[in-house]
Amino acid sequence: MQDTPQSTVAPHKPFQGYRKFYHVLASSLFPLFYLRPPLPEGEARFLLLWATGACFALSFLLDLLRLRDRQFNSRFMRTFSFLIRQSEQDRFNGSTFLCLAFFIVILLFPRTVAITAMLFLSLGDAAAELGGKHFGRLKIFGRSLEGTLAFFLVAFAVAYSLLDDWRVALLGALAGALVELLSFEVDDNLTVPIGSALALWLALSLFHFEPAFPSF
Repeated sequence: MQDTPQSTVAPHKPFQGYRKFYHVLASSLFPLFYLRPPLPEGEARFLLLWATGACFALSFLLDLLRLRDRQFNSRFMRTFSFLIRQSEQDRFNGSTFLCLAFFIVILLFPRTVAITAMLFLSLGDAAAELGGKHFGRLKIFGRSLEGTLAFFLVAFAVAYSLLDDWRVALLGALAGALVELLSFEVDDNLTVPIGSALALWLALSLFHFEPAFPSF
């Protein structure tokens, strides 16, 4: 049997089940609250802006503290190793970027666009990791093609169920998958929601002539 060339096989990354479960659960709370808010839409949006802004500020300050104090950083990483990637030891963690991205999309985009873009990250990213872990064979730009396809399929299903237009869903899911695939230097917790929201908004503007942004 011939060895498979290294250039065509994606390396298997360790799958941290607890971290991914936490990521999906925590990142889904904001869009699900926005989807079925117990408050009027304007009040729900205001509350979510405060919540995501506060979470970003707290996470940002915590990151600054641990990155300035090596001893504290080591203890923090050991304590929360089941939730945080080891690669985040010397940089801002993904939760900081996620909270910032959610704040931006809630602030700048219509409600359904913001909800869809946030779910792209919470559900699509989990699908990409599961797809890459269990089925990943081919790689492109260092990521598995199967994981990217899993992201696209989940994102398309989410967008179609919320926006009820296959064209908008197709463009939005394709944009989200490409952004996730091409996020090399910038954390995809930041790029995926913002890039997806922009693509969805442009697609809605193109097909439905609804380019309005939320009022401030």
